[in-house]
Amino acid sequence: MEVPRTAGIVVGGIVLLLVLLAGLIWVLGTRAKAGLAAKHPPPGKMVDVGGYRLHINSQGSPMAGSPTVVMEAAHSEPGLSWASVQPEVAKFTRVCTYDRAGLGWSERSPNPRTAPNMVEELHSLLARAGVEPPYVLVGHSIGGMYMRLYAREHPEQVAGMVMVDAAHEEQLARMPEAIAKMQATTSRATGCLFGLLKAMSSIGLLALVAEMKGGLWPTPIPREARAAYLSTLYSSPKYFETAKRETLAIPESYAAVRARQIRSLGDIPLIVISAGRPAITAGHGISEADAEQFKALAAELHTEMAALSPKGKRVVAEESGHYVPVDQPQVVVDAIREVVEAAALSGNA
Repeated sequence: MEVPRTAGIVVGGIVLLLVLLAGLIWVLGTRAKAGLAAKHPPPGKMVDVGGYRLHINSQGSPMAGSPTVVMEAAHSEPGLSWASVQPEVAKFTRVCTYDRAGLGWSERSPNPRTAPNMVEELHSLLARAGVEPPYVLVGHSIGGMYMRLYAREHPEQVAGMVMVDAAHEEQLARMPEAIAKMQATTSRATGCLFGLLKAMSSIGLLALVAEMKGGLWPTPIPREARAAYLSTLYSSPKYFETAKRETLAIPESYAAVRARQIRSLGDIPLIVISAGRPAITAGHGISEADAEQFKALAAELHTEMAALSPKGKRVVAEESGHYVPVDQPQVVVDAIREVVEAAALSGNA
């Protein structure tokens, strides 16, 4: 009977060690999360939008007759993704970036992470922060779709728009079947990954890694904003929770915007920037024909987007992948300047 007793002692010891290790990670992780948060406080201001606060960062001063630029980031990205663009735009007008609820420094929202909810949260934020229209709306990736919905819901506030390799509400329905399946699978897997990362973040494990190794994240972020960006990621599990919610809500967001049937954005200056380098290439179940069809579809959808205004046009950022604000920020800055000046000249501002 000695063997079972010895085995029980060993198992009990291992369990105790694991509990002690988890406790140590939690204590050190909590300290690391607090340290990260203290190093990088919000650069803008926190604004209550109905029981929770959103972070908005305004730079620059509007010139006489110039509209304010309002920028919307890509899927699950904070306002810091515009770090290479915002300071340059601030040299000629007022420009505001913000963090959607649960991202960056913004607090969580109780509302589903669907396009209509996020648009109305932005609308409330701008009003409560005292950022008066008219606006030039700038949106990257799915953020471009959110901004088109904003313009549809509040057209009287919009003086111009810049869409940066923007998503289109019909792209899921019109893309090649193989790519649609791949993206659906990727979204489900990403949702599971965010759930795991949320658990790791909750006990401070990610903050400890960031403290020791500097942290890693696959999304391209301007170098000048990387430390602050990683701090907002690893100092709280809210990012991973929100990213999962945004990811799972993507089909609903596309459907909601598609149901609005946006056929016109009015007579406003509009520039649609397309990435020059293809987002999807052949391989991993994607044929050369599928990749070419997707590339043609992207150009077709962006051309249709530019046609939403008689003053619309499409330009191509030849040296950029999907993250144009990081790869070629000057292309984005030049487009914003052109739209701001056109809006001011037309009297829309």
